[in-house]
Amino acid sequence: MQFNMKMFDPDNIFAVNRSVGYESVLAHSHSFVELVYVESGAGTQKIGSDTMKLKKGDLFVIADDKQHFIRPSCEENEFSLINVIFEKEFADVDYSVFLPCFPSNFSEDSQTVQYVRKCYEEYETRRENFEWRIRGYVYLILAALAEATSQTKMKSWKNHRGDYVHDATAFIHENFSRKLTLDDVASSVGLTSGYLQRLFRQERNTSVMEYLLRYRVEQACKILMETEETVYEISRKIGFSDVKNFHYYFKKVFGVTPNEFRKNHKEERS
Repeated sequence: MQFNMKMFDPDNIFAVNRSVGYESVLAHSHSFVELVYVESGAGTQKIGSDTMKLKKGDLFVIADDKQHFIRPSCEENEFSLINVIFEKEFADVDYSVFLPCFPSNFSEDSQTVQYVRKCYEEYETRRENFEWRIRGYVYLILAALAEATSQTKMKSWKNHRGDYVHDATAFIHENFSRKLTLDDVASSVGLTSGYLQRLFRQERNTSVMEYLLRYRVEQACKILMETEETVYEISRKIGFSDVKNFHYYFKKVFGVTPNEFRKNHKEERS
């Protein structure tokens, strides 16, 4: 079902209404902006192919023509929404900053919720110049929502950033014994080497290759403690092509040579 703004108010480019229960159950789409506040209860909303849970205090904006609908997941009369709807020219903002599938939650006593309620009150009473006041409240609501959405995006990005580093370290753990370059590791997670390097420094406070080298010598420690393999054999086994480099890096990390490490371990066990 395609809704037109004029279906709501023939005289204005905005409208405010309160809906209860199954009043929002029909799937519909529209070109105008819909600012939705969950006043009470809980429900489920579907926007395009995305489904999200809604609870009291959730606030979000739908500003495209994707089909959507809401169904209560509580008693019908316990589910209430306040909708502020308006044509895009009513508020001159960049609507692409909002994430309709990630609603922001505001406490009942927050200033933002009071602005939503003020919109409803002003629209119901329609005192002189109510349009100006509603427009002002809408800008304040959108500003608060944009800030909350930005924080949501940042948290999402931090998690996403951590996923890249996690996948890169997993690749290193599985392939540390063979010759690896920074480009090899970066390609394994679909990033450029420079970008992965920045993520590693942010998340692990080290470089990709430093992480690889340390992981190799940590594996060497296990082999030194559990086997009688020579230092040369171990260095080749963990991916060092030059035993001198292995000696150098092992001592840099642990303060002793591989042979001294093995000797100290045996003495501790005896």
